[in-house]
Amino acid sequence: MATDGSSNERLVEQMEKIVLKRIEADQLILPSLPAVAAKCLALIKTPDFSLKDAASIIEKDPILTAQILKLANSAAMSGREPIKSVLHTVTRLGVQKLKTFLMDVSVRKVFESRDGRIAEASRGLWEHSQAVALLARDVVTFSNSGDPDVGYLGGLLHDIGKPVVAAMLLEAEKAILGAKASATWIDGEQWVGVIQRCHRAVGVRLAVKWEMPESVAQCIQDCNEYNNGDRVSVGNAVRFANALAKQVGIYVGDVDKDDVQALVMIGRSMLNLDDQMVGRLCANIKGSVRDMRA
Repeated sequence: MATDGSSNERLVEQMEKIVLKRIEADQLILPSLPAVAAKCLALIKTPDFSLKDAASIIEKDPILTAQILKLANSAAMSGREPIKSVLHTVTRLGVQKLKTFLMDVSVRKVFESRDGRIAEASRGLWEHSQAVALLARDVVTFSNSGDPDVGYLGGLLHDIGKPVVAAMLLEAEKAILGAKASATWIDGEQWVGVIQRCHRAVGVRLAVKWEMPESVAQCIQDCNEYNNGDRVSVGNAVRFANALAKQVGIYVGDVDKDDVQALVMIGRSMLNLDDQMVGRLCANIKGSVRDMRA
């Protein structure tokens, strides 16, 4: 396997070309929305749907049923009496919260892996994505920069290409090494290099496959760069939320603190947010992510 720097770089470039070529040829195998979640989301799009029908679909999946009942009976949502039926749950949640729940469950599946290396990294990626989603929703609300639900989805999906590319690399590794489990193919730094270069394009393609709004796909595509032409926008809110999450330490990998600080300052100016607002945004974000994990 490659050992010197130039060979390593060529390997990373080759893997990047393979991934991007698959995208261009529409040969990229992307995860689908879980069947029950997809069916329920499709139902919600119809003009005459009923929450009773949505509850009936969810009840067909025992795990999804348990998860939505747990959400409804959480400290943030519950009333005095515990909720025991899915219909009562979806009625209490309402359409928007139900859609958010279904997307959370669907996106979480992508961040799960049976491979220990990917699973460990994906846990941190998932927490980062949750933090960016929560922050982006609040940033959009505070800055009046669009639809908070689009901000939430953009934040939740902004790094979704990473575990997908990681899984592709794992498949390639197994194909190359076969039974030589102890052999070294590419090291961790190379894995990160390929993932960082490719994940945006993969994430955009996945958002299209899942029929997300075009604005969500745009959030994924340009997550690291502010749009000076549309300063107060959902996209800039997601970029700002991404920088905030890194600043408070909810991130996987190395962070350039000066770069992150600059992104926070620029985003705060673009979105017309003062120090007090930013402080409120960050005050409880770690606790909120922890509550979602529980």
